[in-house]
Amino acid sequence: MSVSTLAGCSKKIKYVIMCRYMAKNNNGWSNRQILKVILNFWTFLAMILFAIDFFSGNRFDSESSAIGIIYLSILGVYVTEKEYTRWKNHFVSRFFGEFFILLWTVLLAIFVVAAPLSEGGYRIPTEFVVTYTGVIAIFIISQRSKFLKIRG
Repeated sequence: MSVSTLAGCSKKIKYVIMCRYMAKNNNGWSNRQILKVILNFWTFLAMILFAIDFFSGNRFDSESSAIGIIYLSILGVYVTEKEYTRWKNHFVSRFFGEFFILLWTVLLAIFVVAAPLSEGGYRIPTEFVVTYTGVIAIFIISQRSKFLKIRG
């Protein structure tokens, strides 16, 4: 993209076009797309590990703790970048965080039902509860930010 291509554009349009152009990596993916792939990978890995920990009688507490920290950190980075872009460049998301909230809630519901039915065989991992409440909190903050941005 050359500067002469943007000659007839307003300063704000030039800024938005250049930001979008600069945000692309050599392979055509934006930084947010790469973060989204990483986040999706860690989301499903965390859910699988929490399920394994739960159904193994909490034999993987330290691994659950580590993955919970990693997952919440990546989620925080992704949402922070998304909200910054929303406020700075009029970003509109094509993805719905509600789907991930639904997945996390279904997993929690399975744990809540299975734990008492197991008569002490299964316990909900503390790390899972911390991760779940962190996910819900980040989602609510993101939704509030989105609402404030739309409201103006």
